[in-house]
Amino acid sequence: METLPLPEAIARFLADLQRAACSPHTTRAYRTELNHLVACHTGPVGAISVDVVRAALARRDGRSPASRARTMAALNSFLTWAVKHDLLDANPLIKLNRVKVPEPGPRGVPRDQIDAVLKGIPRDNLRDLLLFRLLAETGLRISEALQLDVDDLDLTRDDEHLHVLGKGGHRRTVLLDDPKLVTLLRRYLKETQARHGPLFRALKNGDGQPLRYQTVQARWASYCGKAGVECSLHQLRHSHATALVQDGVSLATIRKRLGHKHIQTTLRYAEQSDAASDTELRARRRRVLSRKS
Repeated sequence: METLPLPEAIARFLADLQRAACSPHTTRAYRTELNHLVACHTGPVGAISVDVVRAALARRDGRSPASRARTMAALNSFLTWAVKHDLLDANPLIKLNRVKVPEPGPRGVPRDQIDAVLKGIPRDNLRDLLLFRLLAETGLRISEALQLDVDDLDLTRDDEHLHVLGKGGHRRTVLLDDPKLVTLLRRYLKETQARHGPLFRALKNGDGQPLRYQTVQARWASYCGKAGVECSLHQLRHSHATALVQDGVSLATIRKRLGHKHIQTTLRYAEQSDAASDTELRARRRRVLSRKS
């Protein structure tokens, strides 16, 4: 078994994630979570015991179940990798119980509140206008939007699409069906003269690097604060999915649009309000009566 210091092993693990086309957001999150393991262990990877893992997890005590589950998932991924690469005899995490995370429900925000935030974005800030409207109108994950290149756009008239790299390296196409969004996109490309490279670029220093997640998050929070609206970036995705369900779009179509791997994830949005359910049933009754008359 190879002896390797923990920091060096983590660096190799993260490099392997990047080579496997893992999203930059996931790689950054794993790096952060694995810092808890580094803080509790100064020896080689092969000496990591169940007590070391317990100590690393204890650093997350008091956090939400979802947060603690993310830490455990990152540790498990790294330790499994270490076993495969003969750095560790066995994964000590298998001796511990997994964190039970309550099934999350969709946390959408009313469309009028989202529109109020979008309305408050300065009209001359085309990048922010486009990015946040894109998230609201397509339900893209933030990481997916920030990875978009100009070459991922298909602007065929009346059939505009995005080619998106989603979780697990899975690619899908996303229809741009909102005319205002398409108009804004064409205007953005014309004014920025963007031909290749990242669609959404950092403006600071003019280096053309992709926007960072933290920057986008801070700007959205600022716009929400000015509008007096509480809405996270991820809630834009929930809101879009909920609106599709309310408008009668099939779960199969919603699953494809959002890039869900399992239909069970999409089913979370199927809990419609009483008003929406009543409207659907009344529409069905009218169709039945019209056939009989």
